This record gives sequence, structure tokens and C-alpha cells, in this order.
Amino acid sequence: MTPERTPGYYLYVLLRNRWFLVKAILVVMVPTVIVSYFLPKKYTATTLLMPPDVQTSPGIGIGGLAVGEFAGFFGAGMGYALPLMATLSDVYLEILNSRTLVEQVILSTGYIDSMDIREQYEIDEQVGLYWARKAFRNDYSAEVTPSGFLKIEMTTSDPWYSVEVSERVVTVLDSLNRQVLLNRAANARLFIQQQVSNAESLLEASVSALEAFEIEHGVVSLDRELGEYISALASLKRQYLELSAQAQAMRQGFVYGSSGTLRELELRISALADVIESLESGSPDPRGEVRFAFSLSDLPEMQFEYAGLRSDYETALRLTSLLRASLEQARVEESVSTPTIRVLDAPGHPGWKSKPKKLYIWIEVFVVTIVLLFIFLMIRERAWLMREKSPEEWSRWSRLLDDLRGDLRFWRKGGRSGRNAR
Repeated sequence: MTPERTPGYYLYVLLRNRWFLVKAILVVMVPTVIVSYFLPKKYTATTLLMPPDVQTSPGIGIGGLAVGEFAGFFGAGMGYALPLMATLSDVYLEILNSRTLVEQVILSTGYIDSMDIREQYEIDEQVGLYWARKAFRNDYSAEVTPSGFLKIEMTTSDPWYSVEVSERVVTVLDSLNRQVLLNRAANARLFIQQQVSNAESLLEASVSALEAFEIEHGVVSLDRELGEYISALASLKRQYLELSAQAQAMRQGFVYGSSGTLRELELRISALADVIESLESGSPDPRGEVRFAFSLSDLPEMQFEYAGLRSDYETALRLTSLLRASLEQARVEESVSTPTIRVLDAPGHPGWKSKPKKLYIWIEVFVVTIVLLFIFLMIRERAWLMREKSPEEWSRWSRLLDDLRGDLRFWRKGGRSGRNAR
């Protein structure tokens, strides 16, 4: 290792040029400190939103599945079909960073006037909005914290204006989210109305069939075993209708599900249809899933007919009552105007400026100055060593430097000659 490569050599060079370093640092740092006090102050308002809830239709359900869910009412949570590995916080973050939200906030808070681009906006609206969005995104940030909260920061030269813009961001986010939810709720209500109409038609048909049966045969008094048969058959038919409604909702996109899930539902529906058909025809269940203590083939044909009619009536009555209640609930959900956004930390006066951070500026300028001065001193030391130890190489570099100075003088003279000629 040569002497000039050792740490002691570098320390020697720095100490030998200590007064040069002190003067150069003072020349740089004194103006920097003075200018930093004249930099415009900026204030950042911070808003913290709680993680969004997955809203579902509570209370009413059949077969363990909420009526609102199989109807597609908030089936994917908050009205959004989420992609793989995404969360509702990610969906909200996309909305917060969307052009629609940014433009609504810009146009509703006078941000164009605050950035002095009103004249440009009036000349060309799209160009004005472009520059407004660009300036807005420099002062605005939205992110998801590691715990799933949404953090919004808005920085302007006025602390209360930062608060106003932040509040407007939350309001616009709530408005956009509410539009999605209301649209989803309206579609769900229409779907449930269709299901109610179908159930009412089924109920009317079953009532008419029972009345016709009673007119023809009179009222049939069934024993306990036949009552159990009716209950079991009604349960199977109810399951069949529930699965059919769920499959229909999945085909129409109201409930998210894979093709495998849909195929499994279809197989279960087909199996239930076979069991129901076998029981209503009086033959034993081939799968052995439904068993009775008596032989169904011994019962009169009239009782089988009555059992089928009665199970149709019970199923239609129960399904109609549930769907009517679900329809009323859907109408209530559609008319609810409660906020969809939960604010944990509302935007408020920050209390102290966020920019400029003078200490950081001083440290950065000081470090950059030290590095540049150190590089300059090392280059100068190498040049001096080259002039002492390698005069031939130094003379070549010296001629090159003289040529460069000549080029500079040539350009200066050319510039003066051009100005004199004009």
C-alpha cells in the first residue's frame, strides 16, 4: 500500500488544508442557513381511517345462508368483487388515488386558484386539470398502514386549508363508496322482488291445488308417520329451492363463486330432485338417505298426492315469508344514509410546520459539501504529485488544460463578436 492510500495520508491532507475547508464550508453553509429561513412553510394534515368493514345483510337466512347474500346483496363485501390477495383497504386506496376523486377534490376546494392556474384552466380545461392533478399529487399521499388502516396526508402552505382539503377527500371517498353501495343495493332489491313474485306464484298454485284436492276427496287426516313424511319431503324441497336460488344468483354474478362450486351445487340439486321424485312417486329412496318406519307402497295413492300438495304449500309459504322479510330489509338498506367511512383520527391543525426541515437541509448540504471538498482536495493532491514525480505526464495534461482554456476563450470571444456585430 502506497503512503497516499493510507488513512493517515488522507487525514494529513485534510488537516493541512483545514483553513481552506473552514472557509469553503462557511461560504456554503452561511447562505444555506440564511436561505432556509426564507423558504415557505408548509403544514401537513394527517387523517387516519379505520379498516373498512365487510357489510352483509344480517338477521334473515335460510339453510345457513343469508337471504341477502344468495340474492347478491353485498355478496362480495361493500359491493366490490375482490381479486385474489386483495383487501377492502386496497380497494379504498385505489379510490383515494383515482383521478375521479382527485379531480372532484380539486374542483370543490378551490385548489386551482391556490396554485395560480385558474387562467390556464379557463383557456383549456383538460390541460389545467392535468397541471392541477400533478401539483395536487405532489402535496397529497394515501397509503395503507401495516395494520390495515388508511393514512391520508395533505400538505399546503395554510394549515386550515390542509384540513379543509383532507375533510373533502374523506367526503368524496364516502360519496363514491355510497354510490357503489346504493347501486348494488338497488340491483339486489330488484332480484329479491323477482324471487318474491316467483314464490307468491308458487304459493297460489299450491293453495289452489289443495283446495281442488279437498273438494274432490275431502279433508284427509294423516297419522304421525305421514306427518313426518310430509315434513321430510318439505325439507328436501326447501333445500332444493335454496340451492336452486343460490345457483341462479351465482350464474347472474350476484354471488362470487368458482365454476367448481357451481358444478357441485348443480350435482346436489340433481340428487335432491331424484330423491324428491322417488318419494313423491311412492318408491323407496334408492340412496337410503330418507327412511321411514313403514312401507310407502302400502299407503293409498290419495295420501301420496295429498303429501305432495301439502309439502308444496308448506315450502311455498315459508319461502314467501322469508323473501318478503328480506325484501323489506333490502328496501331499508337501500334507504339508509349512514356514513360508510369510519374516521379514527379526523384531520386537524398539525400544530407545527412539516416543511422545510431546516436541520435536515443543513446536514445534507454540509455532508455534500464535505464530500465534494474532499474529492477536490484529493484531485488537487494527485495533480501536485504528478507534477513532481511525473513531469512528462504532467506536461501532457498541462497542454490539454491549456487547450481547454483556449477553447473557452474562443467561445467567449465568439460570443462578444456576435453581440458586437449585432
